Amino acid sequence: MRTSFSGEAPSQGPINIEIHGQRLTIRSDRDRAFVEGLAEYIDSKVAQLQDAAPAAPFDKLLMLASMTVAEELFEAQSQLRELRNQLKARSAVLSDLLDECERL
Repeated sequence: MRTSFSGEAPSQGPINIEIHGQRLTIRSDRDRAFVEGLAEYIDSKVAQLQDAAPAAPFDKLLMLASMTVAEELFEAQSQLRELRNQLKARSAVLSDLLDECERL
């Protein structure tokens, strides 16, 4: 990922984010609004999990939020692979049809 805690040459200054009341300053070469959006998304996942398990400590909520986001990512990647396969198959059919039309 292009976000880090170190001082490795990002294109913009530090970005302050907050997740579940925990503040963190990070550097990123991503747009500030994008990074803040990521933090808001994670914060909302943590809040949903806390609603389900009010006594859970922050570190466990954060791990569960990470697993939830990873699950969403894996599902999206799987769907993308499936869509690419469908597109490839349909493109092949269209290409065959065009070749057939050219022969006529």
